[in-house]
Amino acid sequence: MREVTTLKELLYDADERFGEQPFVREIVHRKLEDKSYHQFRSDCDSLGFWMQQQFPDQKIHAALIGSTSYAYLCAWFGIQAGNHVSVPLDVGNPIDKIADEINRSDSQVVFLEERHASELEQFKQLCPKVKYYIHLFERSENMLYLGDLIAENAGKIPSGMTKPEELAAILFTSGTTGLSKGVMLSNANLIDNTTCYPGEIGGIKMSVLPIHHIFCFTCDILCTLWFGRVVCVNDSMMRIIKNLKLFKPQLLDIVPMIAASLLNRMKQMSETNPDKLAIGKDIFGENFEVIYTGGAYLSPEIIQGFKEFGIDIAQGYGMTECSPRICTGIKNCPKPASVGEIVPGCVVRIADDGEIQVKSKSVMMGYYHNPEETANAFTEDGFLRTGDLGYKDEDGYLFITGRKKNLIILANGENVSPEELENEYSYFAPVKEIVIYAEENQLVAEVFPNPDYLSDDIRSEIQAKIDQINDKYPPAKRVARLVIREKEFPKTASRKIIRAKIHED
Repeated sequence: MREVTTLKELLYDADERFGEQPFVREIVHRKLEDKSYHQFRSDCDSLGFWMQQQFPDQKIHAALIGSTSYAYLCAWFGIQAGNHVSVPLDVGNPIDKIADEINRSDSQVVFLEERHASELEQFKQLCPKVKYYIHLFERSENMLYLGDLIAENAGKIPSGMTKPEELAAILFTSGTTGLSKGVMLSNANLIDNTTCYPGEIGGIKMSVLPIHHIFCFTCDILCTLWFGRVVCVNDSMMRIIKNLKLFKPQLLDIVPMIAASLLNRMKQMSETNPDKLAIGKDIFGENFEVIYTGGAYLSPEIIQGFKEFGIDIAQGYGMTECSPRICTGIKNCPKPASVGEIVPGCVVRIADDGEIQVKSKSVMMGYYHNPEETANAFTEDGFLRTGDLGYKDEDGYLFITGRKKNLIILANGENVSPEELENEYSYFAPVKEIVIYAEENQLVAEVFPNPDYLSDDIRSEIQAKIDQINDKYPPAKRVARLVIREKEFPKTASRKIIRAKIHED
């Protein structure tokens, strides 16, 4: 394949190779609507030209607050076409957190959708350095409209090209402790991660995950541009199964929580229809190839569960700081307990304390305006500290055992990774959430039971499972006490449990 070095080159290269082929397919006014690669490049150029007119000889930062849509992607890549920096923010965050990240990223332009348009005056008060607010979908009082900017500058071409080493995007980590950090990713970082693993040209992919997550953006959007696919926009988490039948994709990227939900739905259907393969084909279609997961641990039980319905599911591993892929999921993976195969060009080593450390062209430039955290993130010889514990085998597969910061050190010197034990319950129906911690030098399992699970004595069922799992482990790794809680654990915006706050009301 041809070489590209920046996101703008990727945009232009995709137009040259795939032209009038559909790039984005979405539901608009209850009908399917396609936009071609050529139309996309043209619309991005128009916005990029407008931005260059407003900010001549400047490289500015522009924030995006929205869900996946053609308009959102036009804004994202229009920023790139104008040689500027994209700052995608979590649309689900409260306005004060969004405003804080707008300010800390030094954004001067903000693209937003209807759910935040009514908060415009609050944004103006909280973000005095923002010069333009642009509505993604419609004309609105006191702000510009993306469609007008594209139409008014149709056919215009922005000047200049960015360089591979230049900053392309700032993505904020949700973090379970402290203030979110702005991960700086260069053009070279993102292009390396997009092109590091081979794939077939063409095909249909359905995009389900939040677009501000790097897993979604790289694997759903950038890889679609690189491989000439059609990306279909799932318009609601409540309609995933309906949209799978509508779009008939070959590929799907999801997180384990969604995977578990889909598997439970298929198992419910199998109660009245014992033909599991027929159920799998009915939901995913005849041409479906594979589900890729990331973002959290995927239980081998879930992988096996999907296999019974004729669906291959493969888990990978990465982090925002790596753009994100460190490992990629493998079809029909021979080692389902692993997080996949280390991608080409990525060097992975295991430190003396068990931490996974990586070095590759995909690794971030650093944290924006945060030199101290940047320094802490790297070893003296330039490896990124992932904070994850694990090991790799001779075949290039990586295995995760937990998080370094969560490691429990008992009085007898034994080290216990709570995630290793918690993963044992990841597909146990009575348990919705579990956190294992040490108290008085013993392991405690605190559980929020699944409210949809019917049981005469759920505590006894969970305790029986604990006893069963305890038999697999040495004494130091056995849970001594069970605590049942009445409400969910506190979580970040990306639904990760905040361990430091589990005992706060």
